[in-house]
Amino acid sequence: NRMEVVAAQGRVMDRLNILVVDDSTAIRSLITAKLHELAAGSYDLDIAQAADGSQALACAEKRSFDLIFLDVEMPVMGGLEACSALRQKGSPARIAMLSSMTSAEAHLAGRKAGCDNYLVKPPHDADLRSILRLASLRKLAAG
Repeated sequence: NRMEVVAAQGRVMDRLNILVVDDSTAIRSLITAKLHELAAGSYDLDIAQAADGSQALACAEKRSFDLIFLDVEMPVMGGLEACSALRQKGSPARIAMLSSMTSAEAHLAGRKAGCDNYLVKPPHDADLRSILRLASLRKLAAG
């Protein structure tokens, strides 16, 4: 049931369904643009956005995501709580937490909540590229 898009050069590209969750519209836009830039020619991205954890859960109930970027600190429901809820619901998505907090405790809290990656804002291109590749590999393995 894997959706594929044939690029102009005849190469098959993986489609990745991504959800970017952050209470800042500017940060959501920045991450979305950066992902499209980094994925160009390699992945066909379908990116949805949500402003907080409860919106993220509502989105995840409507469709399946391969990759979810979750801001840690948001009003209504924060990223850690949303991550835990997504994992309890059995979400197979690769989840990357985004935070300005760099402490070991913050990283550990993210891991306990069930995230796969913990990135400090603003995320580096190399980290985003790596996460796109890992999400694609997980999707292929699940096939």
